[in-house]
Amino acid sequence: MIKKIIIDNFMAHEHTELELGSGLTILTGGNNTGKSAVVEALRCLATNPVPSHNIRHGAKEARVCVELDDGTRVVWVRKKRSSGYELWKPGAEEPEEYWKFGRTPPDDIRAALRLDLVELESGDPVDIHVGNQREPVFLLNKPASNAAAFFAASTESAHLLAMQNLLKRQTTDAKRQARDLEGQVERIEGVIDRLAPLPDIELQVSAARELEKSAIVFEKTIPALESVLEKHLGLVATLHEKSECRAALDVIVEPPKINDVKSLSDMIQSMETVEKRLSKAVNGINALKGLGQPDVLEDTGKLATLVRSLDSVQNTLWKTEVQTACFEKIEPLPLLEKTSDLSAFIDELLSVQYRYSRVTRWDNVLQKIVEPPPVESTDALNDTLSAMHNLTSRITSATEGMSDLQNRLKELEETVEERINELGCCPTCGGKMTTATFIDQRCRHDS
Repeated sequence: MIKKIIIDNFMAHEHTELELGSGLTILTGGNNTGKSAVVEALRCLATNPVPSHNIRHGAKEARVCVELDDGTRVVWVRKKRSSGYELWKPGAEEPEEYWKFGRTPPDDIRAALRLDLVELESGDPVDIHVGNQREPVFLLNKPASNAAAFFAASTESAHLLAMQNLLKRQTTDAKRQARDLEGQVERIEGVIDRLAPLPDIELQVSAARELEKSAIVFEKTIPALESVLEKHLGLVATLHEKSECRAALDVIVEPPKINDVKSLSDMIQSMETVEKRLSKAVNGINALKGLGQPDVLEDTGKLATLVRSLDSVQNTLWKTEVQTACFEKIEPLPLLEKTSDLSAFIDELLSVQYRYSRVTRWDNVLQKIVEPPPVESTDALNDTLSAMHNLTSRITSATEGMSDLQNRLKELEETVEERINELGCCPTCGGKMTTATFIDQRCRHDS
């Protein structure tokens, strides 16, 4: 038993909810208020009719939901290209969805609604649940034979006759479906013929991919060539710099030889020692000149000390005389000249030695450097660059062609998807069929 009806975006109803009582429910109202739309919504829920203008203007889909007395909810969803059902069982968090099941509602939906038509031996099936707007209650405007067939539908013979009629109708329907399928096959073959350019498109895509691979190889080769050219230019610059250094060093003359000054240094040191001793001797002589006659000897301790001192002074004087005699033979010291020029010369000499050692190291390094390779002609590189420019233009044109082909492929996919949505399933085997599987693998029937 239906307790509640909810209608969304169906014909004139944007959102309508109807609570049904336990007895008889009557809908009243003026014209064009949506009474017939409620009845039509129940009919669509029960029979899933062929597509018509049921979706409210501006909406993407229409929904008709009924809530049964056991808590079950059945929802009929009508989209622009397909229709389906949602079955919400009591306590379920997610619905069971039914799509692409053909024209007849699924058995689970029919079992939940219990709004099936009654099949008669003669005449069309009778709807005992939903009536038409301008017709009386069922069978009142029908021949008596229909009423008799309806009330006799519960007997065994009626069931046999109904089964026989059903078999006849199924045979007729099968023939009609066969004719429809032949027409669908012709239409599908026409669609497949429209998809005939796909192999050429695939070949063009493969050629574009090969061109792309060639371009990638050239892109990887160019950095290596640039690195080799950069190294070559660096070696040429280094060789030019070394050549200039060597030309500058060739102008430098050999430095003069430095005489050994050790003997002169020893002589100067000896003269300083002699000068000190001579100064001490003169001081001693000057001290002795002031001495008078010695006094009476009384205590000889001091005299002994003085004698020892005199002996020491005498020895010193003797040594001084000897040294003086030696000094008289020594020629006078030469006058010391200014050493600023010598100092500058020594600094320049040290700088030259440093530069010489540095040039020697450079020469050792340069001797290990191999001769630079001869500069080859750049014609091959220019040909490569020309080929790359040609490949770039070809890649650009191929990319534009690929874009056009992708747009054409997208249009074909939309056409195929629209046709598949109209069919719902494979017309040959009844299996599930999608756009991706149809284009990539075709719908095969090996079994």
